[in-house]
Amino acid sequence: MAFSVTSSTSGVSNTNQINRNDRTQNQVSQRLASGKRINRASDGAASLAISSVLASDVASLRQSSSNLLQGTALLQTADGALEQAGNILNRMKDLATQANSGSLDANSRNAINEEYQNLSGELNNLTNNTTFNGQKLVDGSFNQNFQSGTDGTNTLSADLTSVDLSLGGLGLTALGGTDPNALTTQAGAVATSNELDTAINNLASYRSQVGSIQSQFTTRGDVLETDTENAIAAQSALQDADIGQESSNFASSNLLSDVSLAAAAQGNRMSKAMLKLVGR
Repeated sequence: MAFSVTSSTSGVSNTNQINRNDRTQNQVSQRLASGKRINRASDGAASLAISSVLASDVASLRQSSSNLLQGTALLQTADGALEQAGNILNRMKDLATQANSGSLDANSRNAINEEYQNLSGELNNLTNNTTFNGQKLVDGSFNQNFQSGTDGTNTLSADLTSVDLSLGGLGLTALGGTDPNALTTQAGAVATSNELDTAINNLASYRSQVGSIQSQFTTRGDVLETDTENAIAAQSALQDADIGQESSNFASSNLLSDVSLAAAAQGNRMSKAMLKLVGR
């Protein structure tokens, strides 16, 4: 076997192997420390690009879910006002029915009418004071969109422009329901009762509309939760390190480094021994 004193291919090979093992150890150490398989673009440019897009999608999906929760809370506020309006209208209908009785004198009718007018005022209060973050909800003016996906054009509309709790919006007029003396006569009580029937039907339609929008928001929210889960899983598959595999790789690279260092040391000892032999 030939032995060269001036050059050693085995020494160069050992040095190269030591350097490769060192790079592998550094890479595996970073993966174990960060928990990520990709820590820089050189670890996988394509995977990093896809993972970055998925990270953006996850953030958008989570915020969209939050948007829909806010929208649901807004719709619940509107529905609560409609429920209260229903209670008021039912009481007003009772009063109109009570006023349509020949046994009542003028004082009794005036007392009934006074309660009726107070309830009318409460309906107006609901119209003006039912708000969410400063926006009126049941006066026929609310119409806003809520982003519900990764794309800005992917939105759900909460259109409440047909939901108007004002006396006029419910169908009450000066010929009956909004007359200051609506229940002071039997004739007025009859006209008012008929208009209240219309108002109650309109209110039922309003609640149906709000309930339909609420259902749409809830369904889309469920879809967003699934989309978010899938996006996170895809991102994890691309970016997260397999800790078991990386631990095994770390142990293997440590062993290879020890072997390479031992081989290099052995080569150095052989070179020194040869030099001593030549020097005799």
